[in-house]
Amino acid sequence: MDVRCPTCSETGQVVAVPGAVAAGTTYRIGRVRLPGEREIADLPTAASLGASKHVMSRTQLAVWLSFPSRHYTPWTRNHGYIMLGVAALGHLVVSLVIAMGQDPQWGEVLLAPFCLTGLFWGLGLLFVLGSYGARKRDTVEAPARERALAVWESLYYCARDNVVFEPGVGVSFHPSETREYIFGFRNSR
Repeated sequence: MDVRCPTCSETGQVVAVPGAVAAGTTYRIGRVRLPGEREIADLPTAASLGASKHVMSRTQLAVWLSFPSRHYTPWTRNHGYIMLGVAALGHLVVSLVIAMGQDPQWGEVLLAPFCLTGLFWGLGLLFVLGSYGARKRDTVEAPARERALAVWESLYYCARDNVVFEPGVGVSFHPSETREYIFGFRNSR
């Protein structure tokens, strides 16, 4: 299928947006240092790549045209439960040490360990409640992200005019406006 650019009416420089993102993204395998912080929006950090030997780099065009990723790694959702487990284990150990002392009171045995483990209990509960809110937000946003992905997959890029367009809609825009288009303008039609 020949797709014509609405600006120049040519087909020679038109490529699908997912193809333009793939062409502007490179992977290298080797022993190199991964970026610790996001230097460019949507450039994954070491944790999101899953392996310490891969590096991914993108051109600015690929960043503009890429489908927006979520800004968290899924395994971090369990940090709250891990923290609560560590707090419970520490609380148990400290309670047993206090219980083996001379003439302990039950109030001391149960409440005194909170002086050492209270921070872990608090952070664990905070992380669990935060992950609950994030999961709820993901459930609410899922239909909009699926529609946006369908729109994104149908977009084309013309390198000659540096515009992105959707065949049949008749609107072209700069690559930096891709996210606004797939989540805003196009979904309201």
